[in-house]
Amino acid sequence: MVSFVQVSLLISFACLMSLGQLLFKKTSLSISNQNMEATSLIEGIIRSVQIPWLYMALTVYAFATILWLYILQRIPLSIAYPFSALAMVIVPILAVFIFGERLSWSYWLGALFIFIGIIIIAR
Repeated sequence: MVSFVQVSLLISFACLMSLGQLLFKKTSLSISNQNMEATSLIEGIIRSVQIPWLYMALTVYAFATILWLYILQRIPLSIAYPFSALAMVIVPILAVFIFGERLSWSYWLGALFIFIGIIIIAR
């Protein structure tokens, strides 16, 4: 059984990973909005490093990595890792509000299965 503190740490990790993904999306949109679309990988890297959102995303990911290491010292990977799937639920929902994306009924069904799986594993 996973304690409340452990669940809180795992949810915090999923939220940090989600925030990082949203910041990466913001980075890519910033490149597109400035008509800076890259024609090659190298050009894409050069343009990306000019966007402040990228540095914010990398910083969030650095904090998430440190938190993940802390979590893995206290929680078995077999329990902790499934909680990372929460990011697959959080990111699309926030993308609806932040970026105006749309979700299908199959997304909601998949999200339900993710929640059910996490609940089963956490018990």
